[in-house]
Amino acid sequence: MSWLQRMVLGGGLVAAVLVAAVLVAAVPGGGRLAENQRGGETLPSQPTAEQPVRVAVVGDFGVDTQAEADVAALVASWQPAAVVTTGDNNYPDGAAETLDANVGKYYHSFIYPYQGSYGEGASTHRFFPVLGNHDWYTSAGSPPLPQPYLDYFELPGNERYYEVVVGPIHFFMLDSDPHEPDGIEATSVQAEWLRARLQATQSPWRVVVLHHPPYSSSSRHGSTQPLQWPYAEWGATAVLAGHDHTYERIEREGILYLVNGLGGASLYPLGTPVEGSQRFFAEDHGALLVEATAQTITYTLMTRAGLLQDRFVQQAVDFPLPELPAAVAIEARVSDSADDAEESLSTHLVNLTSSDLELTSDPADPEEVQLVGMRFAGVALPAGSEVLRAYVEFAVDETADTTTTLSFAAQAGDDPLPFQAVDSDLSARARTAAQVSWLSVPPWPTVGWRWRSPDLAPVVQEIVDRPGWQPGQSIVLLVEGSGWRTAESFDGDPSLAPLLHVEIALRSSFPHGLYLPLVSP
Repeated sequence: MSWLQRMVLGGGLVAAVLVAAVLVAAVPGGGRLAENQRGGETLPSQPTAEQPVRVAVVGDFGVDTQAEADVAALVASWQPAAVVTTGDNNYPDGAAETLDANVGKYYHSFIYPYQGSYGEGASTHRFFPVLGNHDWYTSAGSPPLPQPYLDYFELPGNERYYEVVVGPIHFFMLDSDPHEPDGIEATSVQAEWLRARLQATQSPWRVVVLHHPPYSSSSRHGSTQPLQWPYAEWGATAVLAGHDHTYERIEREGILYLVNGLGGASLYPLGTPVEGSQRFFAEDHGALLVEATAQTITYTLMTRAGLLQDRFVQQAVDFPLPELPAAVAIEARVSDSADDAEESLSTHLVNLTSSDLELTSDPADPEEVQLVGMRFAGVALPAGSEVLRAYVEFAVDETADTTTTLSFAAQAGDDPLPFQAVDSDLSARARTAAQVSWLSVPPWPTVGWRWRSPDLAPVVQEIVDRPGWQPGQSIVLLVEGSGWRTAESFDGDPSLAPLLHVEIALRSSFPHGLYLPLVSP
């Protein structure tokens, strides 16, 4: 039996009672505190107030250097209940041969089960990593997975993304790498999992941990647009990341974004500060100490020399559990040969019978760029619906990893007709003002795998807000861009043709008799 199976409680929530230190008395709340301290102060080895749960956070650390050793010694001195990482646990290539020297040598006393060469491991799970890009460099299987990492650690769920509760903190550990089979867009299977689990938790502190920072001011990597999910709207109280070998505290959308990549690898410089950036530090290696009770959570950055560089406190009263709107989902699949089409942008010839959809070039002729159309008939969206989320799900027909950027728009018309084998039939159609870009489309490594577009809510919203829109009409989406990804078409396999998924807010004013299935968490 896996440790996940042993630790599942009601509702599928993984609740890890790690050590006795997790069971602490609550500190009575006072006023609201927004504390920002920096410079020369030394953190006591133990808190002097009633004991909160302590968690250490390290990132970009697995290099087997003196800097890593110093940071690991700092972490050990805190006697934390658990250690959480923000990825890049195993430089340079995520290989099995380097894992124990890069991780176990310094953190074996927190790892369970530990089977390495550097001493005894923990008696229970106390080490919770997330995958970084360097951890993905060695992969195997179909779809390719970071096998050395998966073999070395025993983690909950699919081990790539999972959840764990440490005292009053509920950690949601994500895989932010573009190779993640369940996707990294806000509409992805992984994001859907996060949204549902955030909705289900009752913990006062909901902390998302991933490698690639949604926001970062470093000039080396910077912000990661595909990971800019609506974390605050879904109920997160903080988002912790790494990737940039810096520390940064950013306040956006009413929550905290921390970049914490000072665990041992070489340090990165500051670039242009992003909106909401409050504190940036990259002068020495260090780690983040998180101390939490049911009322407060404190994030403290300490250097390996024991110098406090930043501290920030959140009050639980400011972060009530979210009340997400009730939603219903409507789906429609391309259902006829004339409902998907390709138009050459050089000759404007239209093909209605292709066995796949080339988005937007064919590998055999990469200079030939085309416009792709998809028509979804009988879309049962009430006029004026509030569109919460929308995406198209594609099935992979051919593997590809070339750089690709796509742009989505809809035909600006009511109940558009099927496509015709007439020159310029797609490009002649008027388009919505709303458009959505899919920047840096992830690799599609496995035939048959499903990939979801970014959120197309603005595009669909413009359609249902049209005066002439009626439930049951058709929606046409048009896709152009550069690079190539090859998706299944209706003529290739009707059951794998593109699928439109739309979620709308549930309202009492919907027409009687309209069947709208509830979205399940």
